[in-house]
Amino acid sequence: MAKGADVVQYDPGLRRIYVACSSGFISVFQADDSGACPEDRGFSVERKVHSLAVDVNTHRVYAPEEEEQGRPVARMVVFDAQMPRQPGQQ
Repeated sequence: MAKGADVVQYDPGLRRIYVACSSGFISVFQADDSGACPEDRGFSVERKVHSLAVDVNTHRVYAPEEEEQGRPVARMVVFDAQMPRQPGQQ
């Protein structure tokens, strides 16, 4: 997991855990049928993202950003979740 983990959110529909990391990354863990949650993928965001929210109906992830390349900003970024891979898919 990326450094600076701050907030954990769970999307029960996708069985996915999101962890906002202030180092500039959101780690994503996909629960499998055994209940294990290996890190599946993640994505970069601006540094200092200390929070996030998951809309369990749309599966969108919302993250407030307070800086862009070191300059102050106040904005909400929205990420559309990709559906989980099926067994055997790349």
